[in-house]
Amino acid sequence: MMKSWGAGERTQRLVDSFINLTSDGIVVVDPTGRVLEVNHKFEELHGWTREELIGQILPMIPEEFKANAHQIYQRITEGEQLTNLELIKLRKDGSTFYADVSISPMRDENGTIVAFVILERDITERKKTEDALKESEERYRVLVEESPEGIVVYRDLKIVFANPAAAKLVGIQDPQALIGQFVFNYVHPEHLQALIQLDKTLKDNDKPSEAWEKKLVGINGQIIDVLVKAVPIKFQNQMSVQLLFRDITEQKKVEVQLEERELQYRRLLKLSPVPIILHRKDIIQFVNDIGIKSLGGSGIQDFIGRSIYDFIAPYNHAQMSDRINSVVRSDDYLDFIEFKLLRVDGTLFDAEVSSVYVHQQMGSPTIQTVIHDLTERKKTEEMVLKSEKLSIIGQLAAGIAHEIRNPLTSLKGFTKLLKTPENQKHFIQIMTDELEKIEQIVNEFMSMAKPHKSNFKKTKLPTLVENVVRFMEPQAHLCAVQIQCDMDYKMKNVTCDQIKIKQVLMNVLKNAIESMPNGGIVQIQVINLEDEQAMIRIKDQGNGITEDQLLKIGEPFFTMKEHGTGLGLMICHSIVEEHKGKLTIESQLNQGTTVEIILPI
Repeated sequence: MMKSWGAGERTQRLVDSFINLTSDGIVVVDPTGRVLEVNHKFEELHGWTREELIGQILPMIPEEFKANAHQIYQRITEGEQLTNLELIKLRKDGSTFYADVSISPMRDENGTIVAFVILERDITERKKTEDALKESEERYRVLVEESPEGIVVYRDLKIVFANPAAAKLVGIQDPQALIGQFVFNYVHPEHLQALIQLDKTLKDNDKPSEAWEKKLVGINGQIIDVLVKAVPIKFQNQMSVQLLFRDITEQKKVEVQLEERELQYRRLLKLSPVPIILHRKDIIQFVNDIGIKSLGGSGIQDFIGRSIYDFIAPYNHAQMSDRINSVVRSDDYLDFIEFKLLRVDGTLFDAEVSSVYVHQQMGSPTIQTVIHDLTERKKTEEMVLKSEKLSIIGQLAAGIAHEIRNPLTSLKGFTKLLKTPENQKHFIQIMTDELEKIEQIVNEFMSMAKPHKSNFKKTKLPTLVENVVRFMEPQAHLCAVQIQCDMDYKMKNVTCDQIKIKQVLMNVLKNAIESMPNGGIVQIQVINLEDEQAMIRIKDQGNGITEDQLLKIGEPFFTMKEHGTGLGLMICHSIVEEHKGKLTIESQLNQGTTVEIILPI
C-alpha cells in the first residue's frame, strides 16, 4: 500500500499493518476526490471492495447530504484539518450509518496538498443511545414542566430548579423567581426542623424518603397542606435533592369534616336505644352499649375483631352472607328478617336483623347491622296465641259437648240392648264407632289446647283440612251451617306446622260460621297453584263487611263481635307469614266473605 510515495520497504510494511489493524475505516483520496487507497475496515463499513473503489470518486455520500459535503471539501482544500464530524454515510446496499469523520490533508515536500486521509468510525449505536437519551430528557422535561405536582430541586439548601406547579403552590407566577432562594423559606416553622433532619439523612443514606404530610407557607402567608417526598438526584452533573409536593389542602379539609361526622355518628350510635353493630365485611369494628348488653357482653373487647358470624346461629350464616353481599352490591337498605342470634355465653335468642351500607374505609365496605331483640315480643305473642286458643276452645265447647253427648246417649241405649243376646255383634260395632268418634274429638281438642314449639313437617293438606272440618262440624250443626269441601287429593305435600295451620283454619271457619246466624253454606277448596304453591279458599254466605272495615281487619283489637278481642286474624296473619305464605280477605256487605290462604309447597 501507498508505494507511490517511495517509502522504504520496512516502513511500508509497518504502515500497511497499522492501517489494516486499526478499528477505524481509512480512505486516502487525491485532491479531486478519487480513491487512492482504503483499508479493510473501510471495506467492511461500506460494503465495497478495494478494487471497486480505487480510482473512483467516493460514492458513499447520500444525495441529500452532497451540498454539505461540498462545503467540507472547500474547507479541506484550503488546508483546514477537520475532526469529529458527525456525518451520515452510505453503504453499497443503500443503507446508511452514522460516522464520526476526521479529515487531514497530506502535503509533499513543497507543502502542496497531494491527498487527504479520511478516518471513519461507526457511531450508529452511540447516536441511537444519544437520541434515546435526548428523547427521554425531553419527555422528562415536559413531564416536569406540565406536572400538576410541585417539583423543586435544591443544592446546598438553595433552589436550582422549580416547575410552574411548585411556583403556583406558594403563590408565585414565574418559577424563575424561586431560583436561588433558600429552600426552607416556604416551610412552616413547625416542620422546619424535621425537613432539616431529612436533608441530612438524604446526604448520609442517598435513598428516597417516605412520603410525609407537611405544611408550607405561601407568599401571602396562606397555609398549604402537602404530601412531600425527597429524592437524591444528579442535576446539572451535581448531586442535588428533588422535592415532590402534592397539594392535599382540600383533602385535609374533607378528612377533618369526615372525622367530625364520624365522631357525631359514633355518638349517635352510642346513644341509640337500638343494638347496632358496625362491621367491615364480617369483621366487627364497633358495637354500641345497648348492643353489648343485648348480646351479653361485658365490654366492647368481647366483640372488636371478631366475626359477626360468631353471634349468628350456624343455620343462618348463608343467609347473612347473601345479605352482606347484597347490601354491598346495591348500596341500599335491607328489610328486617328474623334470625336466631347467639349471645356471648352461647345462648340463642330471636331477633330481627337489618343491614345498610354506611361508608368505605381502607378499601373495604362498612356495614351497619341493626338488631331488634324479639325475646319479649315472642313471649307476648305466645301468651296471645295461648289466650286465643283458649278463647276458641271455650267458644267451641258447647258444640263439642253436644257432639259428644249424642254418641254417649247412643252408647247408653246400646248398653241396655246388649242385655238381650240378639244382634250383640252389630250393637258392639256401632258402640266402637261412637267411641272412636268421641276419642277423635277429644284428641283434636287436646292438641289445640296444649302448648307446643313450631314443628314443620311434610303434610297432606286435604287430610289436615278434613280433620279441622270434622272438628268444626258440631258448631256448624248448631248454627244450621253446611260445610262443603272440594279437594285435590293428588296434590303435593306442604311443609307446615300442622297445629298452627289448624288454628288458622279453625279461626277462619269459626268466623265464617258465626257470620251466618240463620244458616248457610261454607265452601272449602284445596288446590294446587303454579310456582310450587297450594291454596285453601274458604267462602261463606254471611253478612260480609264494608270496604272500610276490610282495611282494618287483622289490626290488633279491631273486632266486629260483641265479646271479640280482635286478635284472632292478627295471629292468623302472623302464622301464615311464618310459613312464608299469604292470607288475603275479600268481602262485600251482604255478599259474603272469601278468605284465601296460600302456602309454599
